[in-house]
Amino acid sequence: MFETLDKLVLAGLGALTMTRERAEKMFDDYVNKGQATREARSGFVKDVMDSAERTRAELQKLIADQVRQTVNGLHLASKDDVERLERKIDDLLTKKAGE
Repeated sequence: MFETLDKLVLAGLGALTMTRERAEKMFDDYVNKGQATREARSGFVKDVMDSAERTRAELQKLIADQVRQTVNGLHLASKDDVERLERKIDDLLTKKAGE
């Protein structure tokens, strides 16, 4: 599991650092090598940026899921648990004061 997570994190970090300028430079390198034509530049840049955004969103969801899973595994008191206990304490203090 951690090996897959490491790969996703690395892929996500690459996507996070992708900027329009880097995508344009990458495409220009393809043109210089004869692997693409200038006319396809805007579509290529849009596709790269869309892909980077999808990767960012997937990485963000993956990290949120992993954090949630880890926190749930710690069996910590939730906000609702604490509020429930506070109400019980308040009720007990009220009863004690009324005696």
